[in-house]
Amino acid sequence: MGAKNSSLPGRIKSILEALNSGLFERKEAMNLAFLSAIAGESIFLLGPPGVAKSLIARRLKFAFRDSQAFEYLMNRFSTPDEIFGPVSIKRLKDEDKYERITDKYLPGSNVVFLDEIWKAGPSIQNSLLTILNEKVYRNGEQEVKVNLRGIISASNELPAEEQGLEALWDRFLIRYYVMGIKDRENFARMITSTEDLFVDNIAQQDKISEEELQEWSSSIDRIAVPAEVLSLVDYLRMGIENLNKKKSESILYVSDRRWKKIIRILKTSAFLNGREKVDLMDCFLIAHCIWEKPDQIDVVKELISETIRQHGYTISLRTETILEQIESFKKEVDQEITVKTVVKVKRPTKVKEEYYEILKFSEDRREY
Repeated sequence: MGAKNSSLPGRIKSILEALNSGLFERKEAMNLAFLSAIAGESIFLLGPPGVAKSLIARRLKFAFRDSQAFEYLMNRFSTPDEIFGPVSIKRLKDEDKYERITDKYLPGSNVVFLDEIWKAGPSIQNSLLTILNEKVYRNGEQEVKVNLRGIISASNELPAEEQGLEALWDRFLIRYYVMGIKDRENFARMITSTEDLFVDNIAQQDKISEEELQEWSSSIDRIAVPAEVLSLVDYLRMGIENLNKKKSESILYVSDRRWKKIIRILKTSAFLNGREKVDLMDCFLIAHCIWEKPDQIDVVKELISETIRQHGYTISLRTETILEQIESFKKEVDQEITVKTVVKVKRPTKVKEEYYEILKFSEDRREY
């Protein structure tokens, strides 16, 4: 990445400190929301009412320059007009085209917060599938590319089973369980604080521009994924299979699409930390991407920690040893194939002052 991004980790740290200012025990949730937005992914926040899920979404938009935010509280009576924009009467009347006015609605926004998402009807959920996966909204006859930096959804419940919500649930890559403040001192500071948490506290010059996001996206694509990380993912997949075999039914399902997106999150983490390749520390983020129910969170964290402890660093050390052996072998080969011409000279026997007698001559060995 070079000198151009040498100060990036410091800048990201400053932005995150500003976003977390005034929040208590919400740093991990806010940092994950920011990470998902930079990666162009989505995050789902699970938790009871009143634990700052919506506040995290509203503050996230402060990180971006010229960002358009949209938020909506879903209910069973919500209509597509309220989410995607009203139908253009003029286009319908003059051109007989059914198109929506999407400005200032979800398709025209950059940071989106959808509260109680599982209460939305099928027509809304089906459109969200395409937006979340392909960043495309079908507006009448057009396919409109949406410039979403991130979608944050929230609910105090998981999607109901056998309601056709599995595909939408799978689209939310990062999942985080938000609980109430536990520390007594933090709780006391929170309830007595008079700070306005809805005021933008990030200077305009420090915000992330659209041009930077595009440059960062290209840089993230170039982040290397070393062999030890790919091997670790294989071990995790085997670990998940073993966990599922111990249960009467599968408790964890991680789709191929999900694994691909997980790698993107790991690469984004490496980039924001100023590294040129993913390392094993990034892999702890996987814990936030593969659980299905809250009671699996600790199981998943333990699986990842144990897999990294048993295999991760062993793989890394073994890879380094192999590379050292290859380099040593190359040096030996280079030495062996170096051609050296050896000329052996045997001093002639002096017979007279003017002549020398050649005692032995060999054309093959050039000996005298």
